[in-house]
Amino acid sequence: MNRAQLTFLFAGLIAGIATVAIGSIWPTLLVSGVGLVFFAALVAAMAIGGIWPRLRGGFWRYVAALIVSAAAYFLGLVAFNGVGGYAPDLLGVHASSDILRFGTDVGIGLLAAALVSSVCIELLASVLTGRWSYRFLLYLILAGFATVAATYVGHMFSQQPWAFFGVLLPVGEALFCWIVGLQILQSGQGVSIRTTKSET
Repeated sequence: MNRAQLTFLFAGLIAGIATVAIGSIWPTLLVSGVGLVFFAALVAAMAIGGIWPRLRGGFWRYVAALIVSAAAYFLGLVAFNGVGGYAPDLLGVHASSDILRFGTDVGIGLLAAALVSSVCIELLASVLTGRWSYRFLLYLILAGFATVAATYVGHMFSQQPWAFFGVLLPVGEALFCWIVGLQILQSGQGVSIRTTKSET
């Protein structure tokens, strides 16, 4: 792993830790601000790494990427509530009285959220690079599932409130930011997206 990749990894990790720290004081951030903090970390990593030339031009791309990033975690939350909420009725699993108890329904909901967020984050990366990559989408999905597994392990060792979000967000944002960074660094790979004449 080179310096540029480490920059993205640590930027995501710091963003996740900051989100948990601020979210413990201002819970609204955990609902509506996670994607914004993630995007800020991504931009910071790109600036520190000096890789702006690898990105497609156009101010609209950054605005669109910001919107997609904000929507990614919100849609993930919607998927979590929808799938996790209906899991007990559809699959006959026990309904958790609290998200922090990490029952089967919570695990299923988190996997659904990871899947939805992965698609959105790949869309974000494709907006910035001009290319959609199924390979990096697979990496994002695997990273999301690994994050859910790490959160479960953290919960098993310490069933404290901080153990759930304290593992979920830092690990998830670190891995996602790192993978997006990899895609930017290898932006010549993937399926080209139609662009305007001024950008070609």
